[in-house]
Amino acid sequence: MQPADATILESPIAYLSAEFGFDPALPIYAGGLGILSGDTMKQAADENLPFVGVGLLYRGQYMRQTITPAGEQVEEQWQFDPVAVGLEHVYIDGDQPLFISVQIATETVWLRCWKKTFSEQTILYLLDSDTDQNPPHLRKITQFLYAGDSDYQLKQEIVHGIGAVQLLKALDIVPHLYHFNEGRPVFAHWQLILDVMENHQVAAESALRLVKNKVVYTNHTLVAAGNMNYPISVLSPLAEPYANKMGISTSQLLSLGSSGNPDAYSVTTAALNVSHIASGVSKIHTELSKQLWPDYNWVNITNGVHRATWQDTEIKQSAAQPDKLWQRHLQLKNHLRDFTQASTGFGYDSNRLVIAWARRIAGYKQLGSLFSDIEKLREICSQQDRQVQIVVSGKAHFGDSNGKELLKEVIHHFSTVLAGYALFIPNYNLEVAQFLTRGADIWLNTPIKGKEASGTSGMKAISNGVLQMTVQDGWTSEVDWEGLGWVLASESLTESFQANLRTAQDMYFSRNEQGFSDEWVARMQRSILTYEDFSTERMLAEYKEKLYNA
Repeated sequence: MQPADATILESPIAYLSAEFGFDPALPIYAGGLGILSGDTMKQAADENLPFVGVGLLYRGQYMRQTITPAGEQVEEQWQFDPVAVGLEHVYIDGDQPLFISVQIATETVWLRCWKKTFSEQTILYLLDSDTDQNPPHLRKITQFLYAGDSDYQLKQEIVHGIGAVQLLKALDIVPHLYHFNEGRPVFAHWQLILDVMENHQVAAESALRLVKNKVVYTNHTLVAAGNMNYPISVLSPLAEPYANKMGISTSQLLSLGSSGNPDAYSVTTAALNVSHIASGVSKIHTELSKQLWPDYNWVNITNGVHRATWQDTEIKQSAAQPDKLWQRHLQLKNHLRDFTQASTGFGYDSNRLVIAWARRIAGYKQLGSLFSDIEKLREICSQQDRQVQIVVSGKAHFGDSNGKELLKEVIHHFSTVLAGYALFIPNYNLEVAQFLTRGADIWLNTPIKGKEASGTSGMKAISNGVLQMTVQDGWTSEVDWEGLGWVLASESLTESFQANLRTAQDMYFSRNEQGFSDEWVARMQRSILTYEDFSTERMLAEYKEKLYNA
């Protein structure tokens, strides 16, 4: 057997992630984690780094957001043809499609394999259980992203982790390291231990020590939903076949995920226990992670964003010339206005000061606090010759009733008190984000302090000279915003937002003879320079230095 890809990939990094967001036509991502994974793949391809991503081919269920006339979010399936969006089947022996198998309790799940080639040495593989070899209940395992009960999610995560190891073995790809991009791929360590036991003729305990030297882990959030705990009673039957093969008890195998609750298995604790280095995604997040999990080897690698995906080329080229920078910014503002008109049926005057808020609709991101004093906000937005346009986009998780209710309230404000000054763009995705992070004047970031591990949307915005109005949390805590943007007080967000908005209004509409604000454009220039510290070039260089070659 001669796998087609074996000759071009020598000792790559195996990058396992639950999401990969690199194409708006391929809905296999839910938010920032997926976009980061996609940006990382693109950066690795730019550098022609031996880098193999492995994820799952979800089928778009719950991925398309529509808003009813009553302002309620409805999720629909995003139908797509994998071949039409640029994926290829993986073949062996020239023309035989590759299928791999993963044991789930007493059943065998068959997975067909797809790939997306980013460069000669950078390839993404996607595992797909929707194949004729499986009965209907197993065909659904890779259908949904972040859905289902504990049993469903565990089976999916086991398929991902074990399947990734089996796939790379089938392709004769021997990774230099496995990088678990958050905790969900952690069950890969079951198969890695078995392989080391077989190849080195050692017991499970010794095999684990060798596996740890081959695994690194990145934590992406301190929010409970991102650090899953699963019932031992549900996981035990799934772990038992692997424990039996290792010659240990199921409880011994699951002890790697023990975190104080004897009835729960923590994937975060397990990932920390099977890796030799863990990284946080901003300085503040890494420090908090050290406090929560002090017994592990932590390094900080602040996230970054991919230049060619997010930074407008002409913005970069004109950054040194204030007049040209301003003219290009006005063009991008017009592009956003036109896109908003096409998406919503409503337009606005792009001469307004345009403020954007776009990300997951979740309680800790505090979108609702911006509209607590709605009458005063309308007064600010409607000032003659100083008008403000608010543009919001984002999805509530389909199971988050509180997030959906918040979104409904915000849309109600937009259609009543703020009508004419605020618009909601539905179906937030990579394409919407590109228009917003290029065409807004101000980018809003409003988390409860300590809850935002990193955030990356603001990095995309500053790469285009969009000024930040932000709570200092995650990556924004690493920047001195004096003379650059505006800092919001998390504990008094409504008042702080309105006071800073008035200050920004004064600056934006104070124009020179060429028709722009000297101070505003100077801040745009400084923002573009600040982006250089938050690119994927820097991030991947730190991955190589602190994780991959440590």
